[in-house]
Amino acid sequence: MTVYNNQSIILHILIIAVTVLGISQKKSINQLSGNEKSTVTEIKIEGVALPEDALTYRLEPFYVPQGVGAIEVSFQYDGKNDYSEMEIGLYDPERFRGTSRFSKESFYLSSIRATASYFPGPIISGEWNISLGFPTINKKAEYEVKIRLIPKDHIEFTGPSETTFKESEQWYRGDFHTHTGHSDAFGCEDLEGNRGPCQVYQIVESAKKNGLDFVSITDHNTVSHHQDMTVIQPLFKDLLLIRGQEVTTFFGHSNVYGTSIPLDFRVGFNGHTFENIQEKAEEVGALLSINHPGRETGANCTGCGWSAETTDYNTLEVVEIVNGTNVENEIAGIPFWHRLLNRGYKITGIGGSDVHSAGFGDSQPGTPTTMVFAKELSEKAILDAVRKGKVYLKTMSPDGPDISFQIVSEDKSWSMGETIDLNSIKSNSLEIVIEYSHSEKQQLELIFNGEPFNPEIKQYNESDHTYRLIGEISNPVKGWLRFNLRDNNGRITVVSNPVYLE
Repeated sequence: MTVYNNQSIILHILIIAVTVLGISQKKSINQLSGNEKSTVTEIKIEGVALPEDALTYRLEPFYVPQGVGAIEVSFQYDGKNDYSEMEIGLYDPERFRGTSRFSKESFYLSSIRATASYFPGPIISGEWNISLGFPTINKKAEYEVKIRLIPKDHIEFTGPSETTFKESEQWYRGDFHTHTGHSDAFGCEDLEGNRGPCQVYQIVESAKKNGLDFVSITDHNTVSHHQDMTVIQPLFKDLLLIRGQEVTTFFGHSNVYGTSIPLDFRVGFNGHTFENIQEKAEEVGALLSINHPGRETGANCTGCGWSAETTDYNTLEVVEIVNGTNVENEIAGIPFWHRLLNRGYKITGIGGSDVHSAGFGDSQPGTPTTMVFAKELSEKAILDAVRKGKVYLKTMSPDGPDISFQIVSEDKSWSMGETIDLNSIKSNSLEIVIEYSHSEKQQLELIFNGEPFNPEIKQYNESDHTYRLIGEISNPVKGWLRFNLRDNNGRITVVSNPVYLE
């Protein structure tokens, strides 16, 4: 006899032989040990359908105890696409939860997320039922249903997904900030040119058209768009859709990436603080970025700038330094970022278009483009690389200059996001090696601790639209070093992340 963890519910289906139209059905239950507080329970249902079962339905009950946070189901049967067809669905103790008929061999559902064909919602305790339908059974066909009951404290989808779309270590082009009609994006057009709410597929198509490798959809205080992303993602094998939400408070906005758990945005309600939001994001394995911190905050745009007094900058990893086309104007985010860097915080700068029109107007996904050097194209790999600072921005479009930035000392080198231990270098100088490729020559602007920096130039070469500069820093001191590129009109086209010196 198997007993659930609370020792209060004796399983009423261990191995039960029941007869349905004379056919034996068998159910077995196992509990899987794990590292979490609770264990995952597996239930296996086996059965047989005969020709006389054609055009009938059958319920296979299973029990869900309290404390379950998600259910996974897989389904296999004999004679698929040959002599038999079987369809599957699911009912909880109170209502229908969906059917995928023949379209899926497995599905998942929890309170906030579900495989397409199924409804997310509370995982209530009681008797659930697998619904099996038999459109045609030409001869005896065996089936097997495997069910995994995942405890709430063992939810497996909280952190970034490791599903890989490209197995290549390289620079990937993306946009970390877009919106749809799941919140306030109403700048899209239907087939007749009428203005209306943007759909997830419109953001995705626009991102694909603009040459991006990934795009994050970050609607305000919701994750309802994640369900649409789940449905659409299989159509775009080389465009990664990163789950996001813009946690929008009265004291600032922040994007949270890599989780489908909604974060409580109500700063000030019952003592809730922004630091609590940061702690929750860390707890579920997500990445948090402060958005457009240079914008004004007031009656015209409540919370658009940054005034959250309880922010823990020691744990803050990312700031959106370029929002849309705001690179150097009075609401740009770079000065805010520089101030944090000068206080000793190592924070990655990213960009986001904040597009509310899916490319129907002047605002486009990919303006700016955030370039991320990741080991592969997956949600986890992209977010891990951002944490490490392997990032630079093309402020105008994905077609901006491609760059390389290293600081070198003898046989050692450091790139963006890395820290040089000045005590470990043997010489009293460092070389700065910057290379970029573009159709036009750009003006290089080096910045050390927020101020213009002019190192001694040792070498400069240009050929075939490739430009390479080697500069030297004598007697380097603590701080951070990064650069901008400017075009012939003086506009910043590239913003690099820093290399740190300690």
